Amino acid sequence: MKKTFLPLLLTFILGWFSLAAQRPDAPPPRGERPPMPNAERFTERMTKELNLNAATSKKIHDAFLNNMKKMDAVFASKAEEKDKRAALDANKKAFEKTMKGILSPAQYAQFLKLEAERPGPPPPPPNGERPPRPR
Repeated sequence: MKKTFLPLLLTFILGWFSLAAQRPDAPPPRGERPPMPNAERFTERMTKELNLNAATSKKIHDAFLNNMKKMDAVFASKAEEKDKRAALDANKKAFEKTMKGILSPAQYAQFLKLEAERPGPPPPPPNGERPPRPR
């Protein structure tokens, strides 16, 4: 009895740990996530707020997807934080320039107003250290 029970128990425990390690509900890493839900939400919001037609909505959607791909490439790179920040700032300016080309002047002014109202990232801690992430 002991000879069959111990290996069975060990197999059960190992199987349990391997199932627990495979968390299917966990989101994929940043570089691998699909940007579609964000692009859909952004496009719907811009269409509603700026009264866009279907053609302009499609252009906005494509511009946002292109922007997200560039951002994901920056986050996936092994560059230093200040280089990543500079690349993200340049990407933001390029996106705003693209939006200016797509939207009318009144719509672009409204877009800038909406972007200014959007909350930004929290300020860094005063000592420069990052707080631990909650798990």
